Amino acid sequence: MRIITGSAKGRKLKMPGGGNTRPAMDKVKGSTFNIIAPLVYQARFLDLFAGSGNLGIEALSRGGSYAAFVDASRECTRTIQENLEITRLAEFGEVFTMDCLKFLKTRQFAEPFNVVFIDPPYLKGLLEPLLAFIPECPMFNSQTLFIIERQKKDEIGLASRPSLVQVDERVFGDTVLTFFKLK
Repeated sequence: MRIITGSAKGRKLKMPGGGNTRPAMDKVKGSTFNIIAPLVYQARFLDLFAGSGNLGIEALSRGGSYAAFVDASRECTRTIQENLEITRLAEFGEVFTMDCLKFLKTRQFAEPFNVVFIDPPYLKGLLEPLLAFIPECPMFNSQTLFIIERQKKDEIGLASRPSLVQVDERVFGDTVLTFFKLK
């Protein structure tokens, strides 16, 4: 796994041990960043279920101003910190070892996030509580773009959530990227 472009282009990232993470494939990651390219420069990113930090670090490499990385696994957050050092982007990132929903409920930031990556373990039911809380969370506003990477089988039911509006969706085999905003 490597950084595709930007200041850390070509740098290889470490993966957390144990094989419990699923990094975004280069094809999916590349497509994601092609879609959001106009939003990246000087943007604030939140990488939930961050794993290795692959998505948030790619965003920083492309000119993002700040990224918060959240994962409940200490192994993952240690790896993210190492990857920020490897890519020389540590000064732009902050790593939190905690449950993603708890993070959203307890942390406060002076400015809202511009882009939020949500990449939970597939088919574990972790999206439902997050999607229910997102409209209440002061970290976001109507301009915040949320991107969920999920498996086709993992339905998110945005149509039944009037406060969330899907703006795009892309399918890559069994992987689906769903883009949405707050209404």
